[in-house]
Amino acid sequence: MKHTTLYRKWRPRRFDGIVGQEPIVRTLRRAIETDRVSHAYLFSGPRGTGKTSTAKVLAMGLNCEKGPTPEPDGTCDSCRAIVGNSSMDVLEMDAASNRGIDEIRDLRDRVNLAPVSGRMKVYIIDEVHMLTAEAFNALLKMLEEPPEHVVFVLATTEKHKVLPTIISRCQSFDFRRPSIETLTEKLRKIADAEGIEVEPAALTVIARDGRGSFRDAEGLLDQLSSFAEGGITASMVRELLGSVGPEALLETTHALHERRAADALKIVDRLSNEGRDLGQFVGELLSHLRNLMLLPHAPEVVLADIGGDERAPLEEQASTIPTAEVVRLVEALGDSLGRVKRGGDPKLELELAFLKFVRDYTEPDLNSLLSRLETLEKALEDGSRGGATRPPSGSEGATWDLAREDPPPAEREPAEQVEEAPRIESYTSQEGFLTWEEDSDAGREADADLAAEWGEIMDELKHRRQALTAAVYGEARVESFNGKVLRLVYPEEQSFHVGMARDRGHLDKLGSVLEEHLGSRPHLEILAADGETSGAGAAPAREEPPRMSAPPEEPALYPTPEPPVQEEKSPETGETNGSSEPLAGGSVPALEAAGDDDIIRDQREVFEMARDFGLFDQNEGS
Repeated sequence: MKHTTLYRKWRPRRFDGIVGQEPIVRTLRRAIETDRVSHAYLFSGPRGTGKTSTAKVLAMGLNCEKGPTPEPDGTCDSCRAIVGNSSMDVLEMDAASNRGIDEIRDLRDRVNLAPVSGRMKVYIIDEVHMLTAEAFNALLKMLEEPPEHVVFVLATTEKHKVLPTIISRCQSFDFRRPSIETLTEKLRKIADAEGIEVEPAALTVIARDGRGSFRDAEGLLDQLSSFAEGGITASMVRELLGSVGPEALLETTHALHERRAADALKIVDRLSNEGRDLGQFVGELLSHLRNLMLLPHAPEVVLADIGGDERAPLEEQASTIPTAEVVRLVEALGDSLGRVKRGGDPKLELELAFLKFVRDYTEPDLNSLLSRLETLEKALEDGSRGGATRPPSGSEGATWDLAREDPPPAEREPAEQVEEAPRIESYTSQEGFLTWEEDSDAGREADADLAAEWGEIMDELKHRRQALTAAVYGEARVESFNGKVLRLVYPEEQSFHVGMARDRGHLDKLGSVLEEHLGSRPHLEILAADGETSGAGAAPAREEPPRMSAPPEEPALYPTPEPPVQEEKSPETGETNGSSEPLAGGSVPALEAAGDDDIIRDQREVFEMARDFGLFDQNEGS
């Protein structure tokens, strides 16, 4: 005996058998009962949702020997002829293959003929959106003036392609996509009636793969009944479909969240070697991430589409991965899936998407690039004017940058001959001098602890979507930290990061993370490994105690009310002759106080002294 496929065998023969379309069924039943059947209907919706089946049940109810009735018996000659596609009064036409004007003209010639054996002639035109413009115009004339014994049922999966003039002359019904639960229940009834042994989890997988189509789900169940020797299990379904399963999806998501690039790439390589369809894997991973994204906010939407055995691990993973990170991963995979559909290599696109997400290999933001460009242009402009520049207000750890052009050799004063003062280890702060303390055991321990945690601090910045800030400070090395002052040193080849590291935006972002780790926001000192700063100045490295002598050839930043005097030395004896005169330009190359420990050794000390003496507004210089 010839086998009949399940989706044909279980096609609805009565209105009660149409599942998931209760509002439409109720309207049609009521129209037959009250004799208010329209001359034209438009059924639209996804494939496999019962549009054609509903049209045939409507034709059976109109032509049943016991009718018109909303409950056709299915046993009379008219009902059996409609079920067997042999009725002369019910004509089903596929508009995809009969889309020209000639076919519609032939239909128009037969419309006026009376029914052969039934009460009504029903014309079912499937995929009506495929008709040509000329055919639509010819059909429109029939819909405007149809005979009383004719009912048109137009079915389509793309309603937006149907002419508005056609839609306006029909009663339109939109068929909904059934839920996973509805499909599973229908499959369970079929399996019980056919004697097919199947696990509940397997029915859920079949229903999900059906994607809202009764026909596809029933066809897959029919295929699995021939594939399985015993009962149908979920693993058999995934094997037949080439699905990776929820375990691989959970493992991949955990690896990406924990930034384990190697593990994520190994999963891709393993699936590729097993012959899995990586494009299908991307689709399944996107569906899994969608569930993770919606579960914290709309659990009823997600739980209706998953099986009971998948709920617990999904809820556990959703509680550990932030929604913002899931959204970023969905966007990255969505872009890669689009490139795969356009002909890209699935494995390469998937590996590229994983690396971009894990390693933050993303294109810089346009606004960030414009901001950096404006900062560089401002710095160059201020430097060309020979004035002192200041980093953005609020940037901690940055000091004044004495960027100025060298004066012509003829204008340089004899102050260039001032000998460099000997290096010393400490100064007092009582007279406005900087204080430098030697390393202590506690300071060294703090250095080691913060250096060990520096990578975690950079990871925290990445988790807050501050990848650019993490990239700027990730190249720095923790030179010292005494609990209040944190010194970062860049290698010589990375010295160009110094200017960016002193940007106010980056400093604020780093400072907030450091405040959480340390309990307070430290003062930052940023410099290059060679001791020369780029942009804002900073204190020298711990190995080199600071020198407080200002470069004699540079003019002072702030003029003093009473310029100090320079004692002239005798060219023969080298002793001072007691005569004094103000330095040109009011510069202060060095100041000597009582004792050898009061010698100015750094240009910043001049700034501190000037502030203490009230030579300028303290708020302006801070």
